[in-house]
Amino acid sequence: MPSPPGQDSPEQHNQARNNYTHNKVYSGSVFMLITRLSIKSIGLVSSIFLARLLTPEDFGLVAITVAIYAFIELFGALALGTALIQQKDNTPDDYNSAWTFNVLFGFAAAICLVLIAPLVASYYSDPRLQNVLYVLAFVSLLSGFHNIGVINFQRDLNFRKELQLQLVPKVISFVITLSLAFILRNYWALVLGVLSNQLVVTLYSFMMHPHRPKICFTSFNKLFKFSRWMLLNNVVNFVNDKVSQLIVGKALSPTALGYLALGKEIGQLPASHIALPISKATFPVYSRFQDNPTELNKAYLNTVALTASLTIPASIGIAMVAPLLVCVLLGEQWLTMVPLLQLLALANMFFSVTSNNSYIYLAAGKPHISFYINFSRLAVFFALFIPLLDYNGLIGIGQARLGSTLLMVLVIQAIVIRFLQLPVLSLLNAFIRPVTAGLIMAIAVWVVQVTTSLSIPLLQLILEVSAGVISYGGVTLFIWHLQGYPEGFEHNIFSRLKIKGFPPSMGGPVS
Repeated sequence: MPSPPGQDSPEQHNQARNNYTHNKVYSGSVFMLITRLSIKSIGLVSSIFLARLLTPEDFGLVAITVAIYAFIELFGALALGTALIQQKDNTPDDYNSAWTFNVLFGFAAAICLVLIAPLVASYYSDPRLQNVLYVLAFVSLLSGFHNIGVINFQRDLNFRKELQLQLVPKVISFVITLSLAFILRNYWALVLGVLSNQLVVTLYSFMMHPHRPKICFTSFNKLFKFSRWMLLNNVVNFVNDKVSQLIVGKALSPTALGYLALGKEIGQLPASHIALPISKATFPVYSRFQDNPTELNKAYLNTVALTASLTIPASIGIAMVAPLLVCVLLGEQWLTMVPLLQLLALANMFFSVTSNNSYIYLAAGKPHISFYINFSRLAVFFALFIPLLDYNGLIGIGQARLGSTLLMVLVIQAIVIRFLQLPVLSLLNAFIRPVTAGLIMAIAVWVVQVTTSLSIPLLQLILEVSAGVISYGGVTLFIWHLQGYPEGFEHNIFSRLKIKGFPPSMGGPVS
C-alpha cells in the first residue's frame, strides 16, 4: 500500500538516512583534516619556539624516554575504542570493560617504567633519565583513566565534538609547555609538558562526555576477540617503521638515519595528514553499513575517490618539486636527501590509496585480514630492503619502499574487490580523474621546470606549485564534465558551495 500523502515510505526514509550518512563521509573528512592540520600546526609552532629555548641535548634526552614509553604502551594498544565503534549494539558493560582494561594496563605500564628506570639510566650512563621515566610512569597511569565515553563522538559521527576534544587540550598544553620552557630553560619543560597534556586530555574527556565509567570485567572476552588483531597490527607497524630505522643507523650512519627520518616525515605527509584523517572519519560509516553491501560499496568508492583526489596530486607534487622544496625549506645541506624523498613520496602515493582498505575489514569484524595484509607488506619490504640497502645505500631504502608498495598494491586491491564483490570497473572509475589529472599535472610542472628558471628559488617553487595546482584542478573538472558530472568528490564540493544552477542534475551535463 502506498504511503499517505506527505509521508515518506519506509524505503524512502531508509534511503534518506543512508544519503545523510554518505554526506557525513565528506563533512567528517573535512573536520578530521582540520583537526589533523590544526594539531600539526600547533606542534610545528611549538617545536620552533622550543628549539630556540632549549638545546638539542634536551630534545634527545626526552626522545630516548618517550621511545621507551611508546614501546611499552604498544603492548596495551588493543584499540578497544575501535572495537566499540565497530560493534552495532554496545552495552554499558562494554564501555566499562574497555575502560577497566585501560586502567589496569595504565597501572601495569607505570610499574614497568618505574622498575626499568634505573636500568635505562645505567645503560645510557645518564642519571637524569631515571627521574624522567618516573614522570612518564605517572603519564601512563593518567592515560588509563581517559573517559571511554568520548569514543561515541566518532561512533555517532559527531566530528565537531571530536575536533573540540582533540584541539582544546592541545592548545592548553602548548601554552603550558611554552611557559615552562621560558621559566625552566631545560628538558623538564618538555617532560612536564607531556604530563600536563595527558592531565588536560583526561580531565577534558570527562568534561566533554557525561559517561562515568566504573570497574567491570564482563565484556573482556568479547572485546579482546576483536582487538587482539589490532595489537598484532600495531606490532607489525612498529617493526616496519622503527626496526628499519635502527638497521639504517647501524649499517650506514646516524646522518643517513637523519635523512631517512626527515624524508619519511615529508614524504608521508599525504598519508598522515590526508589519508589517515579520512579513514578515521569513514570508519564509523563503514560500521553502520556492515550489513548493507550496496551502501558499504558506495561509501568505500566515495572514500577511495576522495582519498585519491587529494593524495595522488600531493604525492606527485612532492616528488616533482623535491629539489626546490628541500633547498628552500631545509637548506642546501639536505640536498643529498632529494632522491630518497622522491622515491618515498611515490611509495606513499600507492600506500595512501590502499590504506583505507583495512577499515573495511575492521568494520566487518574481520581485523585478521588487515593483519595478514600488513604482515605480507612487511615481509615483501624486508625482502627488498636488506639487499638494496647493501647494494645502493640510502637510495636503496627508497627503492625498497617503492618496490614493495608497487608489488602489494594490486594484491591489496584484488583482496578488497573479492571481499566486497565489487565490480572492477567501478573501482577503476574512482581512479580515472585523479590518475589522469595527476599525470598531466606532472607534465605541466616538468614543462615549467625546463622552460623557466627564476633567480629566486622561492619564486620558482611557487611557480611550479601553481602550475601543478591549476593543471590538476582544470583537468579534473574537464574529465568530470566529460563523464556527465557523476556524484562524488567534485559534485559534493560544488553542492556545498551552493552555486546557483551548479552542479547540474545527475542525469548528465547541462544542455
